[in-house]
Amino acid sequence: MLKQPLVVEQKVVIAGREYWLRCPAQEQTELQEAARVLNAQIAQVRQGAGHLSMEQSIVLAALSLCQQLVTQHNPAVDETKQSLAKLIAVLESHTAGH
Repeated sequence: MLKQPLVVEQKVVIAGREYWLRCPAQEQTELQEAARVLNAQIAQVRQGAGHLSMEQSIVLAALSLCQQLVTQHNPAVDETKQSLAKLIAVLESHTAGH
């Protein structure tokens, strides 16, 4: 029986340049999607500020994506917090009656 490799080399293209990266086999799709998102962000930066060098565009695109990650609210986390708050309220109402 053939085993799937745990780590594979995956080619991604960023701003027209090829990069070979090692990643867990099960994360190949996510790596390609990350490259697609980064390329889209680079294109958006270049469209708004075409006078920048490619390196500057890549840095600004990466910074923009990181800022989005830092400020992004995760709906699943918010939902979990709401569920916990409801559960706490129910527990408090039951313990207050005893």
